[in-house]
Amino acid sequence: MDIDECEAAVGDGCAPAARAGRVGARQVTDHIRFLIAQRPGLAVAAIARQAGVAPSTLRTLLSDAERRPDAVRTLSAEVAALLLAVRLDDLPHRDRGYGGRSTDASAAMGHVRRLLAEQPHLTQAALARVAGVSPTTLAAALHDVDAGRSRRIQEVAAERLLALGSGLPLPQRATRRSDATDAQPVIDHIRELQHRYDGVSLTLIAQVAKVNASTLASALVDHERNPHRGISTRVARRVLNVRDLPPPAFPRLGHVTEIGLLRRLRGMCAAGWTFSALARAGGTTSKSLAEFGRTRTSTPSLRGAILMAWTQLSHRPGPSQHARRRAAAKGWDPALAWDEDSIDQPDAAPTGTRIYGTAQRWTPVLLRHELAFFTRYGLSQPECFGRLGLSTRRARELLAAPPTNLEIPYEAVA
Repeated sequence: MDIDECEAAVGDGCAPAARAGRVGARQVTDHIRFLIAQRPGLAVAAIARQAGVAPSTLRTLLSDAERRPDAVRTLSAEVAALLLAVRLDDLPHRDRGYGGRSTDASAAMGHVRRLLAEQPHLTQAALARVAGVSPTTLAAALHDVDAGRSRRIQEVAAERLLALGSGLPLPQRATRRSDATDAQPVIDHIRELQHRYDGVSLTLIAQVAKVNASTLASALVDHERNPHRGISTRVARRVLNVRDLPPPAFPRLGHVTEIGLLRRLRGMCAAGWTFSALARAGGTTSKSLAEFGRTRTSTPSLRGAILMAWTQLSHRPGPSQHARRRAAAKGWDPALAWDEDSIDQPDAAPTGTRIYGTAQRWTPVLLRHELAFFTRYGLSQPECFGRLGLSTRRARELLAAPPTNLEIPYEAVA
């Protein structure tokens, strides 16, 4: 539809004007529907922006026409003229990048690539800002041209990109802001934490430091591209103050193996703990535990989750009889069948089995062995006694007795 036809449509109208300056809306709604049909998936807001009218006005117009197709509607003659003047070629199209008169993007993208290669301090985003182009659009156009695909962009955008370095000045080399400091100590500290806590995520470190995770990640990326840029002094100070990390971070244990993790997981199930309970204790999901049981491949976060659940639940009976029966049917050894020094050794065998809910024949050697295990994870003696089901008096009597050379009797007796 050309401009003359648009003006004629506005002048003729499709219904009597309710008052001066208003025209029938049917011709306008038919034209908008035609545009939408030719551009499937095109947002109504894109047409409104091209016409220079409020998106809500156009949405209301289409909504009224949909609800009451036979009703007589009118709208401002000025708005009608703007909407009828929108041409199909003016609207966004996936092969053109965005609306407006378009041209092949190859020349402009080639110029941008040369600038980036000649001046490493420049970034795509900086060039896009100077040229008045969306950084996303520039990145997509570069990607398509580099891949050998045809790409068109707006003529005005192409002209401004080609003018970079001549008509448009290039961004200067970034200088460090007055509130920035060297990022290298921060990077070294993060790497040390990730080594000490078995590959803990940058997100958790940011949470503990009370800084925005994306801000920290962006600062590290910027440092890699241009070490001179630095990092915010406030962010650096907060990250460097992080010394210890809470769960789900778990200190790196070099001796822990995949088979040891699997034995721990199965041992806790044999004690009556479900995957759901173990996931809650370790700060992970049941799905992750089940996937590990199937693949026997763990991630740092999953290793930390299983070890965290192990320290909390391995010496406590779980509430699920179903979990116990299932583990027994599969022949899984309970947690206390394993010695902490051998559970991670592939060729190790369980030294015994303790059945929860039955009387235990305690000896001084066995009690000292259990206390050594618990105190390794920071539990006090009264807490250890409570977990083992021993009164403080009985435990002290056992500890006061001289140790013997008898083998630790892991087998439970009634």
